[in-house]
Amino acid sequence: MVMYRTRATTMISVNISSRDPLAVTCHYSDPSKQRNSWCCSKMSFFQNSSHFQRPVRHATYVNFPRPDDCSYLHRLPVNEQCEFVQATEACAESQFYFNYVGFLYCTIGSERDYLFQLGFVLLLCVCVYYFVVLGTTADQFFCPTLAAIAKTLNISEALAGVTILAFGNGSPDLFTAIANPDADTELMFSELLGSAAFVIGVIGGTVLLIQPFDFPPWGIQRDLAFFIAAIVWITLKAADERFSLLDSSVLIGMYLLFLALVIWEFVQTRREEGSSISTRANNHIRGLNSETDVPTNEGLLTDFCDHVNPLDPEEWNEGGWMTKTFCLLKAPFVLLLLLTIPIVDTTAERDGWTKLLNICHCLTLPLMIVFVNGVALIKVANVYIFLWIVLFAVPIMVVVFYTSRTDRCPTYHKSFTILSFLGCIQVIYIVAQEVVSVLETVGIVLKLSKSVLGLSLLAWGNSVGDLFSNVALARQGYGKMAFAACFGGPLLNLCLGLGLTFITKAFSVPNLVAEVRKGVMGENCEAYLFQILTTTWLCLLFTNFQGRRSVGLSMIVTYLMFLAFSFLGEFELIHPYGTDHHPDPNGNG
Repeated sequence: MVMYRTRATTMISVNISSRDPLAVTCHYSDPSKQRNSWCCSKMSFFQNSSHFQRPVRHATYVNFPRPDDCSYLHRLPVNEQCEFVQATEACAESQFYFNYVGFLYCTIGSERDYLFQLGFVLLLCVCVYYFVVLGTTADQFFCPTLAAIAKTLNISEALAGVTILAFGNGSPDLFTAIANPDADTELMFSELLGSAAFVIGVIGGTVLLIQPFDFPPWGIQRDLAFFIAAIVWITLKAADERFSLLDSSVLIGMYLLFLALVIWEFVQTRREEGSSISTRANNHIRGLNSETDVPTNEGLLTDFCDHVNPLDPEEWNEGGWMTKTFCLLKAPFVLLLLLTIPIVDTTAERDGWTKLLNICHCLTLPLMIVFVNGVALIKVANVYIFLWIVLFAVPIMVVVFYTSRTDRCPTYHKSFTILSFLGCIQVIYIVAQEVVSVLETVGIVLKLSKSVLGLSLLAWGNSVGDLFSNVALARQGYGKMAFAACFGGPLLNLCLGLGLTFITKAFSVPNLVAEVRKGVMGENCEAYLFQILTTTWLCLLFTNFQGRRSVGLSMIVTYLMFLAFSFLGEFELIHPYGTDHHPDPNGNG
């Protein structure tokens, strides 16, 4: 039941049937308002109109939101939309740090048309700025860190992509899905499948356009086979919109088996290259023990100031006024990143070591993480968490100061890759969630249905971190790592995200069977994701597993076909998969 108060202080209660979401009963606290209420008139229109009848298996029609949905505000008078936004829980779901829906419909107000349009354009500009922040984080911080981790562990690019990068890109979405098991499965289903299609089709295709390379036949066929098996299993078992504990367990088991094969390959690689690792380590240690006459803290402050400059001197001197404006706009955020996230870059001088700045990172990064996650003021043993961090960090900072030099990196500098990795994931997750919030607000303004909103705007927003990190890796020559992550990340989200969520939902009901609403575009997502995977596999077979640009182009074109089909179905120009438009044999339609 949804309840909210109108401007005339009349309480409305809307009862939504669990069997038929279009069977809606409205009750007003003032009976005199019952006859003329928009709620009852609109709901009776939904119920009596045979043109919009839907088969039982799908809970909502494409363009008709339920009264507990935020997009329902478009069916209200303009002067009641703000109150609806403030009272409806679904409108708050798009908020992460900032309430963009409330900004448009309450702070500005939809009755002021020109200001509303200006605010909408402002949100789009903010979204573009978020994209710039994500690109900067991925290019300057995340990619060098991943390369350093892969080099330290001595693993191939493909293994690093399907494990480390995939977990880094996919874990925020995974944790979000698991933490909200009661969320609408229609939106989650279309978002996860839509994200997988976007990451594989568009990002994977873009990686091949940037840097073509040859695939190891075993590795890419393993990834494709497991992904296709997962899609087929989901399609078959969710056909009746029910998912049992066994169905969910098999889905999770698929990913665990996939991970076991990846780890087995990693172990085999380490055995083959173990001798070369020890040789390089010994040479590195001998180089570190070389004597030097340079003072320990020579140029400490100068080195610090040079590395916290958010403006690239070469870019600033050679760029025009637009480039300089762009540099100034992103400078505040770049400065924040420099002060909180350590840079570990094996191609830079001293591997990116800056003594005083790295000492500060021991304190600033943990503080940033606890504050942005809202746990800094939680008390442990009657002491705030941020104070515990200060107590633990200060001794570490003192140790680093007395055991390191400014002219070369210490032996423990590689451990800073852990801090850098965690910091990059945290920043990318926060900014990506704000992108999702903006895009969800855009979808509400444009009156997109929940299914199409999930497979398009929300899928793009949740995948924007993957886009910038994978494309940046490909531009820096790590195409194999980036392409492998295009399969590892979505497979992690799909198998564990859906599997663990459905298990949690199943345990919450007596029959241990989770009810799954795939939405109108559910079958559409499944069919086209299957097509993208099989098309990619066939193209690679025809090219003898050579990742040519033509293969990447075919992947992008297949995704665009999926997107075109989805939007044509959204605007009712064609019928999406899984919807029955035959006449009712009982004569009721």
